[in-house]
Amino acid sequence: MKMPPLPDNELQRLRALQRTRLLDTGAESRFDRLTQVAQHSFQVDIALVSLVDSERQWFKSAQGLDACETARDISFCGHAILNDRILVVEDALEDERFFDNPLVTEAPHIRFYAGAPLRSADGYHLGTLCVIDSRPRRFDDRDARTLADCVEEQIGRQRLEALRQSLAESEYRAQLIIEGANIGTWQCDLQSGQCRFNERWAEMLGHRLDELGQLTIETWRERVHPDDLELASSQLERHIKGLESVYECRVRMRHKNGRWVWVHSRGRLLSCGDDGRPGIIYGTHIDISAEREAMIQLERRNKALAVLNRMAFKLQGSVDERITQALALGREFLQLDLAIASEVIGDVYMVRWVSAPKGAGVEPGLRFELVQTYCRLMLEQQGVLAIDHMGQSAYASAVCYRNMGLEAYIATRLEVNGELFGTLNFSSATPRAQPFDDTDRMFLALMAHWLSDMLSRQRQQDRFDKLAEQLPGVIYQFRRWPDGHSAFPYSSAGMEQLYRLPPQAVREDAGAVFERIHAQDLDSVAESIVRSERELSDWHVQYRVLQGDGSSHWVEGRARPERLDDGSTIWHGYLTDIEHEKQAELALTASEQRLRGLFELSSIGIALSDARTGRFLDVNRALLGATGYGKAELLNLGLSSLTPAKYAQADEQAGEALARDGRYGAFEKELLRRDGARFPVRQQGMLIRDAGGQPLIWTLIEDITELKKVERMQKEFVSTVSHELRTPLTSITGSLGLLTRGALGPLPEQVFRLVEVAHNNGRRLHLLINDLLDMEKLVAGKMHFDVRPHDLADLLHEAVECHRPLGEDRGVTLVLGETPARVQVLVDRDRLLQALANLLSNAVKFSPDHGRVDIDTEPAGQGCWRVLVRDRGEGVPQEFRSRIFEKFAQADSSDTRRKGGTGLGLAITRELMERMGGGVGFDSTPGQGACFWLNIPEAG
Repeated sequence: MKMPPLPDNELQRLRALQRTRLLDTGAESRFDRLTQVAQHSFQVDIALVSLVDSERQWFKSAQGLDACETARDISFCGHAILNDRILVVEDALEDERFFDNPLVTEAPHIRFYAGAPLRSADGYHLGTLCVIDSRPRRFDDRDARTLADCVEEQIGRQRLEALRQSLAESEYRAQLIIEGANIGTWQCDLQSGQCRFNERWAEMLGHRLDELGQLTIETWRERVHPDDLELASSQLERHIKGLESVYECRVRMRHKNGRWVWVHSRGRLLSCGDDGRPGIIYGTHIDISAEREAMIQLERRNKALAVLNRMAFKLQGSVDERITQALALGREFLQLDLAIASEVIGDVYMVRWVSAPKGAGVEPGLRFELVQTYCRLMLEQQGVLAIDHMGQSAYASAVCYRNMGLEAYIATRLEVNGELFGTLNFSSATPRAQPFDDTDRMFLALMAHWLSDMLSRQRQQDRFDKLAEQLPGVIYQFRRWPDGHSAFPYSSAGMEQLYRLPPQAVREDAGAVFERIHAQDLDSVAESIVRSERELSDWHVQYRVLQGDGSSHWVEGRARPERLDDGSTIWHGYLTDIEHEKQAELALTASEQRLRGLFELSSIGIALSDARTGRFLDVNRALLGATGYGKAELLNLGLSSLTPAKYAQADEQAGEALARDGRYGAFEKELLRRDGARFPVRQQGMLIRDAGGQPLIWTLIEDITELKKVERMQKEFVSTVSHELRTPLTSITGSLGLLTRGALGPLPEQVFRLVEVAHNNGRRLHLLINDLLDMEKLVAGKMHFDVRPHDLADLLHEAVECHRPLGEDRGVTLVLGETPARVQVLVDRDRLLQALANLLSNAVKFSPDHGRVDIDTEPAGQGCWRVLVRDRGEGVPQEFRSRIFEKFAQADSSDTRRKGGTGLGLAITRELMERMGGGVGFDSTPGQGACFWLNIPEAG
């Protein structure tokens, strides 16, 4: 049996089935009639309207079957809904999908099945109309398709009825929402201009709906503010044209009492006429006057807070300058002419700070009798005194009004440390157009509070400065903002002693202080500040400060950070000169660091051990790496624990020398690694005594594993080359020599040329092998060079001709450029040809097929000529350039590399050229080839 798979759109199909609202509903005659007709028409045992749910098939109507549902995984209908075709199973026992299905093998013993898929209005398969019989039979599906269409029609009617009911419910709920939300509604026929409004729409404008008369679009137009009508009409036109999905606009509409009401108008075009012209538009009106007024007040309050924020954080300069700037900002916000911050001294009113138009005649220091001023009126009450129009107020008869004639006035008191200092007041000779409101009063109160705090801090600062001047060092505040800008808002007079900077020079910008910090200490100081800021941890740093004569002094700083509300951080701290203490400390530290540096950085293992017990007291990293032990492990051992028993006598002799001479010379032995393996070392030691007189031993232990390995490889290599290559090559070269000298008679010209090239290359290879065998002599400077003048052009021609055959099988050509005439170079002829051979063979090897190798010459200066060999291959990899002239170095050292070679050619070339007083080098761009060159001394 095969269970029916799920359709690709199963989730959407199940949602469509739920929307029909048919599942688990009672019997309906309209469906029963269809199944009765199907059962009678096709003379079958069973006829069903089956709906396929997620786990079952449920029967909306069933004839000839008592069950109301079966499992979906054994259903025939689960297969029938997979496509649009009618599923016909003429004999279930012959169908591999159903032959062992329990509905076939057991009751109702299905042998014949025909099921037509039932589709929803949106095309999803919901179930089937199916006919079932216990006997196999043939079937014509035309009648079944007709019945399936009828069932689909009934399903569609059910859905339509549900939608109609839902729409009625939605309209009822919408009406309740509109009435509950107190929203005005409107409807306008754009063709006739006739409108309909609800009662709330008229109430917004102070009318009853029945007193508005005939309702047309003009009823609306004549009440819209003239300045807003054009905008409203434009937005309506854009919506009608389809440029906006809805019509939406905020306009002012005239109330019955003459005031303007702010209305949020929103609508949508619902229908068009038969001619396509716009028809009826429906919408809402909401009174947003309170919201608009609140928004205006909120914007003004935000502006007030922005001005206050600017006063608190953006103003710069001295206290006097900042207060004067703040008064100017206050005048601008309150739109008044005169701003004064005064000080009241007894019965005297003195202008301390002022902001006024030019020619106003009010200057700082101006004095009045307090009783003659407006401030006397303010001081007689609490809080803010605000007068919009003095001449129409209760103070119209006041002496100050008769003397000064100020019409608008708002003021409050200034207090410092709880005591009256003076007043903050703003005034104007003309009445205020808009009455002072709560925002104005709030602004003045907060500004006075800020000004009082500033004056209080200034008074405290003056006291603190007098005390700080008596202390050594620098008391300071350092502030750093999120954008990285920093300053010293406060620093005592000691700033000039330590940094040669007056406090006012760094009050706004700390850059000058950092410029005087020693360059070697600047990064660590900056990092410590960032760390202290991030963690809000105490700052403690020692660093050097440059003096005027170029010297430096050590300074120690301590501070505690504090995060401010604007995200900046301020440190409260102290700086002091520690030059003398630091110099003594540095001298001791330097001595210890030199010893520790030599100890840790040495590539030779070093151990300090107790002379009496032999236990390690300290070991360096080189010894840990060689032995494989961790430091804690090795400190629990001694040198004897690492030494095989066979070296006991050598260690005993070293101990005797140590006791006799205070040291023992280097000798070779083996030590044991942590894994038990042995490795060769060269060991020597020296006896010392610590400050308490205790004997200690310094031991040097050099790991010579690599040295031994190189010696062994060298011997094996020399032996291999000597026995396996040199003897047969000598025979080959001798035979070719006999042929070139005519031992077998004259050779054809072409054959002779090939034999001659082979003989020359064999002879040169013989020389190369000899050079490899004598590499130690070459490195040691014992190689003989027959240096004499030679014609450079002849040497280049010979080298190129000898190597042309190298690239013929891959189509690589050697192109010799114009060579200098009569240039003599001072070289060993064979050694130079050998060096050229290495460069040419490499260029051919790394050239692409059918590539080209160029050989050019140019003066190199300093009495040398340069020969350049340029290929167009892949170039030298960046990571290989530093090792390219090392012995056995190869860019691709893997076993699968495409280019052969021993990695000796360039190393030999460098040695050869240096011995002849020349040099070798290269230039390369990855992907664009390489150019190797030889610098050859010119014969003087």
